[in-house]
Amino acid sequence: MTALNDLVRPDRYPRSSRYDPAWLIGLDMGPNPLWLLEDLAQDLDLRPGMRILDLGSGKGATSVFLAREYGVQVVAADLWIAPEDTAAVFTDAGVGNQVEAVRAEAHALPFEEESFDAIVSVDACEYFGTADNYLPYLARFLRPGGQLGMATPVHDAGGS
Repeated sequence: MTALNDLVRPDRYPRSSRYDPAWLIGLDMGPNPLWLLEDLAQDLDLRPGMRILDLGSGKGATSVFLAREYGVQVVAADLWIAPEDTAAVFTDAGVGNQVEAVRAEAHALPFEEESFDAIVSVDACEYFGTADNYLPYLARFLRPGGQLGMATPVHDAGGS
């Protein structure tokens, strides 16, 4: 197996495995974000038309995945990646009409309260969301009954 083929595991990640490994590596900022998101999404009830905040969206792979796989509207918020760069990724991926790129600092989010059905953060919350008061702050942006999902990579000592 080549290194690129190691990113394809249809038995464990059927949705993620449909994505071009080279495309994913080009957007990579850490461990496979699509695997983390695919695992996380199993515990969320994501439905077409929902408005999702992808907080710490990086170069946009997770936002593309959310839009394609679940038919949701995504706000891709990141402090370090220029919105015009991720907007180009979204247009190229055919989801430019579903995903809006926004530059945002996680402690001063530029959104109205109760404006999202769900907030997801993949391999990012550990950089900005560890203070005791952060989750209550973030929850203000969820609509009543909204969902919050965060995924952070960890080392699997078992090797699986």
